[in-house]
Amino acid sequence: MGLFKTNTNLLINIRLAEIDDIKSIQNLNHKWTITSLDDIDKEHGFLFCEEYQLEDLIKTVEANEIAVAIFEDNLVGYYINDNYSHLLEKNKLGIEKSKQLGLIMPEARVSKRTQIVVEKEFQRLGLPSAMLDFIKPYLTPKYDFLFSIGRNDNPKRIAHEKAGWKVIYEDEFNYYCIYDLTTNNG
Repeated sequence: MGLFKTNTNLLINIRLAEIDDIKSIQNLNHKWTITSLDDIDKEHGFLFCEEYQLEDLIKTVEANEIAVAIFEDNLVGYYINDNYSHLLEKNKLGIEKSKQLGLIMPEARVSKRTQIVVEKEFQRLGLPSAMLDFIKPYLTPKYDFLFSIGRNDNPKRIAHEKAGWKVIYEDEFNYYCIYDLTTNNG
């Protein structure tokens, strides 16, 4: 558990997710899926995916692969590394293609799906980096890279790249990116 002081002097508690956090994670996930947003809200980023199921999140929490940001007893962000859900087929194909193209070493250990969500009022305060820094010690023994797929029209692409994510290829609809835990391990 760690306290993170934002650039606006808010104190945010960053910690591993617990089973009791799952409903709040699901609510935040639902809130940011593209089908739940008005067009005006999409400028703050969005998720283009199915929502997490309870069983998937339980496995991920038990594996210590979710960091959460808590402010005044409210979950305001999460950094999830999903390696257990039913949603991973597209990501597995993207990772396999990356290995075939030589963009990721064939023997690399890759976390299949990373997703970062922060409430709009808490964006631009450094929470994604703080959550990643917190969870890295739990991930680096298991993975060399984190992998994520974003939609080309997601305005948060630049923020991902500034945070150390590298776009390794893109197609008509999506960009595919990795975070190298072997070189960015704080």
